[in-house]
Amino acid sequence: MSRPRLLTVTATLLWALIACRPATPPGGDLMVIVVVDQMRFDYIERFGSTWTDGLARLTREGAFFESAFYPYLSTVTCPGHATISRGTYPATHGLINNEWWDRSAGRVTSCTEDPSVSSISYGSTREAVGHSAHRLRVPTLGDRLRAASPDSRVVTLSMKPRSSVMLAGHGGTAVTWFSDANSWATSTAFTRTAVPEVDRYVRSHPVESDRRRSWDRMFPESRYGGKDDGDGERPPNGWTRVFPHPLAGDPAKPRQFFDLWRTSPFADEALGAMAGALIDAFQLGRRGRLDFLGISFSALDSVGHAFGPDSHEVQDTLFRLDRTIGSLLKHLDERVGPDHYVLALSADHGVAGIPEALRAQGKDAGRLLAPELQQAAEAAMAAAYGPGPHISHVQYTDIYLTDAMRQRAAADPAVLQPLVNALSRVDGVLRVIPTSGLEAKRASNDPIERAAALTYVSGESGDVIVVLKPDWSSAPTAAATHGTLHSYDQHVPLVLFGHGVKPGRYNDAASPADIAPTLARVVKLDLAGTEGKPLTSALK
Repeated sequence: MSRPRLLTVTATLLWALIACRPATPPGGDLMVIVVVDQMRFDYIERFGSTWTDGLARLTREGAFFESAFYPYLSTVTCPGHATISRGTYPATHGLINNEWWDRSAGRVTSCTEDPSVSSISYGSTREAVGHSAHRLRVPTLGDRLRAASPDSRVVTLSMKPRSSVMLAGHGGTAVTWFSDANSWATSTAFTRTAVPEVDRYVRSHPVESDRRRSWDRMFPESRYGGKDDGDGERPPNGWTRVFPHPLAGDPAKPRQFFDLWRTSPFADEALGAMAGALIDAFQLGRRGRLDFLGISFSALDSVGHAFGPDSHEVQDTLFRLDRTIGSLLKHLDERVGPDHYVLALSADHGVAGIPEALRAQGKDAGRLLAPELQQAAEAAMAAAYGPGPHISHVQYTDIYLTDAMRQRAAADPAVLQPLVNALSRVDGVLRVIPTSGLEAKRASNDPIERAAALTYVSGESGDVIVVLKPDWSSAPTAAATHGTLHSYDQHVPLVLFGHGVKPGRYNDAASPADIAPTLARVVKLDLAGTEGKPLTSALK
């Protein structure tokens, strides 16, 4: 046989052997995204030295980005999770808030509410509303993975539907959340029937088994900063402002136990344990196919809203989350292998301090609520143009005009000037921004204008956006909240860990929108159209 023919035959045999081998992902076997809902960056600086397990391992052994900021205005859960999973901002992915005013329906709608799908319950009760990502205008990292490799598995879980749904996207193997009906759930957007692997786990690990537990500090009180009974704390019904916090609740109020359980670290423990079980049940990262796991820990958000960022409750939630994430990392190491997964950890937003506590410290702080904004806006327009109504609705700090006034303002933007002038004088207001033409200002050198533009979606956003001063809140009931462009809301942790990652501390300008393109780069998955960028300085 001639040498050229021998080479041809040899090459053909080699290609045949390669074609018969199982497809192995070139850059790792499992992508993992961990989101800690409402985790401020400064929690690491303030409390990180006391962590000893998972959070400690990630921040000390991973690639830790110290300057990761959301550049947009609406720093809340739904937009944050969509930004993390897709690598684009609200103006592009279409999720401007957790809820907004639906002009055509004349009511508030949520980011995942979908009347075309039905809820599927893993319990005896089923929530009335089905959830999906039908409002998400772009595919997520998980969507792109499923398109490239239909055998890949996408598993996400959280206490909140909007968190689990947005981490997954438009489909998934098992997309799970804890519903308003107080049971684990999914919807027909993702499966026709209950997912057997999830169903088996839920049946053998009932949430009600935590009913007799009581939440107390893990460590002696001296290990916690500040005071337990903080100014302005607003615990849920059934608890006081000081430890311990029993979960049992009032027997005459069956829902109370579940509300208290959600506002405790035990919910995070349950989520972490379920994640470990589903890693095993679905053989994630162990089948010669690239898989995706997304987990959003929600307890810190519930605790922070009730007790504020300086509370013993927040500190203890982080102590316990440190251990929960530590157990998850250990499980990944043992079942998948330390070099067979790449993980990113971040947060969907931070949180402000409690206005009453800040005011007691002499700061300019307070609450400016939607009814007050609506009253001031309506009065200004009535004084200029006669009796209204001129304002249809105020949602958070978005002001929606009536259809008649919208048409008038579209013909002459100066019509809104009386409203802008009046609201600018309201205590707590930093800036008032009419949204007409805001799409063209996404690259503005004015950071406030740019933040509003990156949040704005025509047809969903208000006609006027009010930007609050630092330390001012729009929350009527929560002790503390978020949703602004101030650093305590925008500055969040961002850590990369595992396969292909160079450990260290990085001061590069970064954003949670960089997570999806970075993970895609590590595993060599095409993810075009992102506004975030791969964080190549931290990649091997």
